[in-house]
Amino acid sequence: MEWRMFKITLISARNLDVRETQKTKVYAKISIAGHPNTEKRTPVDKKGGANPAWNFTTTCMIGKQAVEHDVVKLEIKLYRSRAPGDKYIGKVCVSFKELFNLERTLWGRLRTLFSCPKGAGVGKTVKYSVKKNGGSDSSGVLKFSYRFGEVVIVNQPSGHGSTSPLVAQLVVLFIRVVIAAALSIDIPFSWVGV
Repeated sequence: MEWRMFKITLISARNLDVRETQKTKVYAKISIAGHPNTEKRTPVDKKGGANPAWNFTTTCMIGKQAVEHDVVKLEIKLYRSRAPGDKYIGKVCVSFKELFNLERTLWGRLRTLFSCPKGAGVGKTVKYSVKKNGGSDSSGVLKFSYRFGEVVIVNQPSGHGSTSPLVAQLVVLFIRVVIAAALSIDIPFSWVGV
């Protein structure tokens, strides 16, 4: 099976649409859009108010096909943590294909030739508007950086001999996610180090 490592760092958000800017505590949930079982949560920022900063880094393994189709999307939802129940602020939803292509601009490809393994990206920092209710209403700006790794082939162990820790971890954490029923794409997904 062919996998690609995807590393993301949620850096910060600015000017979020929240009422109490001083006491607001904000966190984010990262997932593949439409699949809450792929969710990973950041710690709560208790000091930034409407301008939280997390600098939270996580890594996952995704099927190589995730960057080939616009329908496979990274979703980052922002929430306000509060006692009566957390309140949804807004989200950023962007396709892995768009992120992959952004990372491989002409300058990125040239830098990759001299500094990274074949097929690995150089990393990119981006800013996206946080949208409320999927519409055009903006609720601030989210800043994050990311990097795609090279394609690796991971064979499931046959039960003979030892396997590397990464392979064993992938097999244990392997989650099959059906991303697009219309295209019948099966995208494997796994958080690394969970």
